[in-house]
Amino acid sequence: MTVAPVGDQPEIAIAGRSNVGKSSLLNALCRHGGLARVSKSPGRTQLLNFFTTTFVGPGELRRRARLVDLPGYGFAAVARDVREGFAPMIEPYLRERAALAALLVLVDVRRGVEGRDVDLVEFVGDRGLAVFVVGTKADKIGAAQRGLWVRSAANAVGITPARVFLTAARTGHGIDALIAAVGGALPEAPCV
Repeated sequence: MTVAPVGDQPEIAIAGRSNVGKSSLLNALCRHGGLARVSKSPGRTQLLNFFTTTFVGPGELRRRARLVDLPGYGFAAVARDVREGFAPMIEPYLRERAALAALLVLVDVRRGVEGRDVDLVEFVGDRGLAVFVVGTKADKIGAAQRGLWVRSAANAVGITPARVFLTAARTGHGIDALIAAVGGALPEAPCV
């Protein structure tokens, strides 16, 4: 059972399929290469993992927040009973956690938005969270495809294209823009 820290800071949940690059993106957002363990085997994140960081939003606005690395959905190289145990841990967190301010739904740009991604956005739809779709591994597609991908992803989940970002943790592409957007969407709680 995961014990969450006191909800004294806004939290940003990072969700997506297994092997979409959640840990790599988390490391890039925190500017720390080895903070979250990156594995070639999908399904290694099996708990809610909390990481405290500071986001710099528009106009040098600083927001202290926690990134929350959620277990991936879809294929995971773990026993079925462990994989099925993820939902009872994740759903109450997404539905009830008062500190949760934003959700990053990660999508591998080569796969595109899938049904589970749409379901996740719909699941938190009435919470009033700032929802962002983050296309990972953007360095794997051409520049001409990127604009089309953003519009397609926005339409698939029903959000504005301004809330869709393309990133590549390996090269740093899109990381600064995502940090600024997420930082700007966080509540006005003081940065300690």
